[in-house]
Amino acid sequence: MTRRLARPCAVAGVLAALVGAVGAIALRIADPAPVIPGSFGFGNVALVGFEVLGLTFATVGALLVVRRPENAVGWCMVLIGDGYALAGMTAVVTLSAVADGPSGAATARLAGWLTVFFTTMGGLVFGLGLIFPTGRGHTAGWDRLLRLMVITWPGLAVVLFLIRPGPLHVFGTIDNPFGIGPDLRVFFGPQMSSVIAGFSVFFVPFLGWSIVSRYRMSDSVGRQQLKWFILALLVALGGIVLAGFGGLVSGNEPPEVGLAVFGFAGALVPIAIGIAILRYRLYDIDRLISRTITYGAVTAVLAGVFAVAGVGLGILLGSFAEKQTIAVAGSTLLVVALFGPLRRRAQTLVDQRFDRSSYDASLTVEAMTRRLRDDVDLARVEADVLGVVDRTFHPSSAGVWLREASR
Repeated sequence: MTRRLARPCAVAGVLAALVGAVGAIALRIADPAPVIPGSFGFGNVALVGFEVLGLTFATVGALLVVRRPENAVGWCMVLIGDGYALAGMTAVVTLSAVADGPSGAATARLAGWLTVFFTTMGGLVFGLGLIFPTGRGHTAGWDRLLRLMVITWPGLAVVLFLIRPGPLHVFGTIDNPFGIGPDLRVFFGPQMSSVIAGFSVFFVPFLGWSIVSRYRMSDSVGRQQLKWFILALLVALGGIVLAGFGGLVSGNEPPEVGLAVFGFAGALVPIAIGIAILRYRLYDIDRLISRTITYGAVTAVLAGVFAVAGVGLGILLGSFAEKQTIAVAGSTLLVVALFGPLRRRAQTLVDQRFDRSSYDASLTVEAMTRRLRDDVDLARVEADVLGVVDRTFHPSSAGVWLREASR
């Protein structure tokens, strides 16, 4: 049943995300209504970022659903992608309806509520780390915990976001049209953003514990898969942190930048998940990690050298008229001269720690050549050659072809 439903569900998921992305951007171009205050910095750049994120999640998730229908990760990714993409479209409808004044009030409330609903669907992204890459918990205890979360989360989402009286979670100036029951603002405040932030403080270490525990219990393939996921996650989080820091330094409001970076950088996560689960060039992750660390370290060092050299040259030049121009030029030349040697040295040090198979490849081949020079046992020669090839190149399959002796 799952396999029969996989392809139509995957196609429907991609189409829904595509409709949401195209519809949101087209409507925003046709009717660039003002952004509602208190909507978490939602703007044009953030909208495009979220649509890219949603479409990427839905597309990669649909591919996984077709190729690995028994794995829950692909199905969750389709829901996440549709949630983000459709939330962008309903958010744009909300902005346009609010701009229409009293005549669009009912449409604004309904579209705003749908935005909350779809963003709640997108919130499933926080649970991916608990089931990646197998689609379930890695122990019986984690499986029981996941079942408990599956049972309780929908109810909490309905109570805290969908039927909570008062302002909507995403749009603080619009009241919930389906709000019933007690007013929870007494306990959680006027907005749920503080509750979500507090929840993340506890959930992020919990998620990290799950990933570390799974990594320690995984085989070599499972660890390579987790490396893809962790690297993409760190890049996305690093982008958000840099965006927020840049906003603080420049004095501008950081939320718009943060949401945009979350969209564009977060699109790396579904791509990494797809590569890991489909095992496409799986072992390239060690090289990617080493290159990322190398260029990150080199960039940080050169930035420090540029700043120190610029200040130092400025002080040495004193009151010279063109001291600022000369200081910048001198610092630039120094950075250019240091880049090559520094990159090579950093790459060697990083490869020794994170990409040993590449670093030791030549030494491994030389050692094998010495061993096989006087070995006449074909079975032992074949086993040695295949072992070296597997350790250095990590092929999906390998074999040895021996030519028959001429008679």
